[in-house]
Amino acid sequence: MVRLALLLLLPVVLAVRSGPGAAGSPAATASAYTIQGVLVTGEAAPGGGAFTQFSDPALNDRGDLAFAASTSAPGARYAVFLLKDGRLRSLAVAGRPAPTGGTFTVFNDVVLSARATVVFLGRTTDPVAHQGLYLARAGTVGAVVAAGQPAPAGGAFTDFANPTINGNDVVAFVGRMSRAAAEGIFTTGEGSLVPAVLAGQPAPGGGAFQFFLDGSPAQNDRGDLAFIASTAPQGTFGVYVLVGGRPVPVVTTDDDAPVGGPFTEFGMLALTNAGTVGFVGRTVRSAVREALYVTGRAALVALAQQGQAVGEATFTTFANAAMNDDEAVVFELGRPDPIPRAVFLATRAGVRVVVAAGDAAPSGRRFRAFGIAAINSRGQVAFVAETDDGRHGIYLATPRR
Repeated sequence: MVRLALLLLLPVVLAVRSGPGAAGSPAATASAYTIQGVLVTGEAAPGGGAFTQFSDPALNDRGDLAFAASTSAPGARYAVFLLKDGRLRSLAVAGRPAPTGGTFTVFNDVVLSARATVVFLGRTTDPVAHQGLYLARAGTVGAVVAAGQPAPAGGAFTDFANPTINGNDVVAFVGRMSRAAAEGIFTTGEGSLVPAVLAGQPAPGGGAFQFFLDGSPAQNDRGDLAFIASTAPQGTFGVYVLVGGRPVPVVTTDDDAPVGGPFTEFGMLALTNAGTVGFVGRTVRSAVREALYVTGRAALVALAQQGQAVGEATFTTFANAAMNDDEAVVFELGRPDPIPRAVFLATRAGVRVVVAAGDAAPSGRRFRAFGIAAINSRGQVAFVAETDDGRHGIYLATPRR
């Protein structure tokens, strides 16, 4: 169980009870979990002030949590935090100097490794290094890469997206460069940046890669890297894995989906240490327009699909999916309500609700809405939620054994 420092309220642990719920909410099967309140707005923050808002947390197999949050502290209203071994501390704070020059202003895309190394995107007041990718380890923040820095593929970096970090603390990200239509996926290694795959590089099946899309890249601890890309001039989309530095297609829009009709696009990519790829696949010429897939030994397997009913919910579109090493996927629905009202878990054995609007929160209030969920290989699910008193908090759902 995560223990907080004494300056914070101690977490409350209880088994979630199925409440009356909001109208149309999924039937609660969340009694399979205990829900722990980790932090809520109004609690004291390290460095002064109180928490006022949380970003979606990153979670590792140890149960460590990393996240960005705003606070009421004067002059330090936004920071990146790490909760490790019961100690909560700030790693980077808005208004303080950034390693690349200027001062930090805002943070996003916080990710966490098994070693409790934290990577995040930060914006600064520096006119050149206005955005950078930073790494915090053992309380020290350093720069991975910053805008204005020469790119190994030519030109200079202009901005970054989708950072990831694996269990060996290798960082991968999408980097964009000042050259026309220049974009690539880069990894860190031996103190340098290495281009893994670049726009303009020949794509399997003809043409060249053009853009790297939703959720790219995904990596595992073996050094494998998966990505979603579009190609030109064909205008196709595909899911690829780098094998020995060579992109190998997993599935493309030239392939038919298991639910019928050809794929039209892909999103929300994940990759396990065993090499399983998870993604959302969409089609237009099928009664099932969207499904959540994992790669099987011989064929794609749909873990959940549009039109499927779980409790009182009927699946529409899939949003904010994340997969652990056991191929368990947590996800939310993107429609009809733009605010997620439940967190679901999909495995090859079926789909169940982790937590839903109307379920009891540790405070005794009722959950009302949820942020993006993360899952570790212990099956723990971390998420930000709002309760019916308007307070926001970070919660940890742990499977009951």
